[in-house]
Amino acid sequence: MLRINRTLASSLALFLVAGVMAPAAANAFSWGKKTKTDASTVQGQGASIVVQVYNRGQAPQDLKMDGQTYTVQPHQSLTIKGTPGAAVYADTAGNGYQKGEVLFKFAPAMNGATVKFN
Repeated sequence: MLRINRTLASSLALFLVAGVMAPAAANAFSWGKKTKTDASTVQGQGASIVVQVYNRGQAPQDLKMDGQTYTVQPHQSLTIKGTPGAAVYADTAGNGYQKGEVLFKFAPAMNGATVKFN
């Protein structure tokens, strides 16, 4: 009986010590990538520019930017975000432009502006 009590007490003590050390050990080791960004890399990427695109036409229009296609429904608007110099192309022909034509390029002065097209 004395052996069982000693074994039980030793096991309990081991689990208590392991439980106390586990949170400290988990926070001491870095698991994966760094979560904080370096300020120098953020400044080099350029600020994002947000533009609202409005379709005045009667048919849906497709826009393409950086390989991503966006569909703007008739008389609806869509908000897109890009970096300075990023081009937005027409992915469907419209009134006054052809498929593949550059509709506009993001510029810092356009931030918050609305671009309307047919």
